[in-house]
Amino acid sequence: MDTHFSDNEQFILALGILVSLGSFVYEVGRRIRIVLKGKDNLPFDRIGARLWRTFREVILQKKVISGRFWPGLMHGLVFWGFMVFGLVTLNHFAIGFGRPIMSDSVHSFYSIIVIPFAILVIIGMLMLAYRRFVSRPEALGKLSPTSGIVAIFIVVLMVTYLIDETGISGSAWKVNWWIHSAVILVFLFLIPKSKHLHLVLAPVNIFFRPFDQPNHTPVNIDLEGDEEELDEMLSGLANLTKNEVLDIFSCVECGRCLDVCPAHRGGGILSPKDHFILDLRQPLLENGTADVLPIINADAGWECTTCQACTEVCPVGNHVEKSDEIRRLEVLVEGRVPQEYQKVFMNLQETGNTEGASHSALADRLPKFTPDKEYVLWLGCFARYELDPNFTQSVENFAKILDVAGVSYGILEQEHCSGDPANRLGDKLTYSMLREHNKEQLAHAKKVVTLCPHCALNLGKEYKKYGDVSYTVEHHTQVIESLINDGKIEVTKGDYGQVTFHDPCNLSRMLNEVDAPRTAITASTKDFFELPESGRETLCCGAGGGLWWKKETQGRTHLVRAEQVVESKAETLVTGCNFCYGMMNQGLKPLTPEDSSAIRVMDVADIVAENLANSDSQ
Repeated sequence: MDTHFSDNEQFILALGILVSLGSFVYEVGRRIRIVLKGKDNLPFDRIGARLWRTFREVILQKKVISGRFWPGLMHGLVFWGFMVFGLVTLNHFAIGFGRPIMSDSVHSFYSIIVIPFAILVIIGMLMLAYRRFVSRPEALGKLSPTSGIVAIFIVVLMVTYLIDETGISGSAWKVNWWIHSAVILVFLFLIPKSKHLHLVLAPVNIFFRPFDQPNHTPVNIDLEGDEEELDEMLSGLANLTKNEVLDIFSCVECGRCLDVCPAHRGGGILSPKDHFILDLRQPLLENGTADVLPIINADAGWECTTCQACTEVCPVGNHVEKSDEIRRLEVLVEGRVPQEYQKVFMNLQETGNTEGASHSALADRLPKFTPDKEYVLWLGCFARYELDPNFTQSVENFAKILDVAGVSYGILEQEHCSGDPANRLGDKLTYSMLREHNKEQLAHAKKVVTLCPHCALNLGKEYKKYGDVSYTVEHHTQVIESLINDGKIEVTKGDYGQVTFHDPCNLSRMLNEVDAPRTAITASTKDFFELPESGRETLCCGAGGGLWWKKETQGRTHLVRAEQVVESKAETLVTGCNFCYGMMNQGLKPLTPEDSSAIRVMDVADIVAENLANSDSQ
């Protein structure tokens, strides 16, 4: 085969490579410079864990495939094919300069691997193109001409490679070679200017992705600082962090965040893909800075439940949710607060709780904490002030479990709200006041246990963002699991019909606990089954992000999960969160068909306490 290229051909090839690579480097560099203008630093902790995560999610395509199996597998075929084609592409251009890097024998051997991959890439690309341009799922959004061009280019690359492998020669070979080369070079122009930039940035974004959810920059408010310091702090609230800017440029526009968003599924205006990511991309490029948060649709931000499902499902490592950033701008800078929340903030400031209450009958009945006791039993506003009166029994049932196990505990007489509502709704000043008060109250505590995952998250992980804490925090399901495993309580199996468990978002995704509740439930029941979305893939009940106090938005966020529970034919629903308990009690009854029995709602503590085998001996 004559593979000789004239000087003019080599000059054209060199010029094409130089121009296309130059454009590619310029466009990528332009975006990287904007990333570097963001606040905070990119994290370099836990390098081993970051590398392993990058290998799993990039090389193995674990999250891509697990989220949507067949489309994910097709994407994996294309990705793995391009990995295999790396050496082929280098050799292809080296041939143009008369310096092939593979001998004929090596080329023949490698072709045995590459040819099957070329066929698989064509299959994968055609299936993905069919999905995008024919079946067109809503989550993918509007048609993208660039996606069509890229699909054609990839198929052409594979076809021209396969033609080359047939052994054609002469002018036909050279025409085929130039077509293959031109497509690759044009591809370099397209990648940085389209969603396909994720090919470059997704591995970087996945590597730097924070391990914790949520991962919002703490707003440090010095309660004794001067006005100048406060103004400087407030002026920085409009800026994205480096991680957040990297998220926006890495987005692949797959719409998985839309699929899992409870507000979007409930018919609200919130589109996490658009409002939190894509709407910010062009302003970043136009401004050349990270100061773009004020343009986010505030109404959409107030609909968010902060459940982190969008972040959990993102295949390119994006921390999608940005309601924290929107709300703190609205509250601290613009002074715009929805009416329902104005009352909550005032109550928190004046009484230390969301309800403006001065007395708790439940607190009167429970033992008080002294330093010699093992646990502080943290009640939280929901239980302490009976936001759902039925949940009072759940707290007393947990106290019964502790009594049977011989575990000492007591409540704080001066417990204030953990600050979760203020924190999630953007009132960082009120949050600072509550946090400092509670840290003083917990000065002598070594262990804290609570039935509220929102409180557990704030008392532990959120407070640590502002300084060390002297105690550990456990969710009550974790304590119950330990008591069962250590033999301190014995549990028999009761009959509750078909039993399922609703994973609270704060417990499963943010505290990474999915096993403890199931240990307790399966020890206490005979017929347990999982809901379609469970574990870390749970569907939010609709109360998160402060929506318990607002509830009514444009959509039906608060009913999406309840509808799913009704459709599951469960007879008993168990949960491990007071807010989830309240939302299910409110939502299930009106949605249950008249000819069906009411679904019983229980906390994990309820179902265990009712089946304690050794309670009578205490």
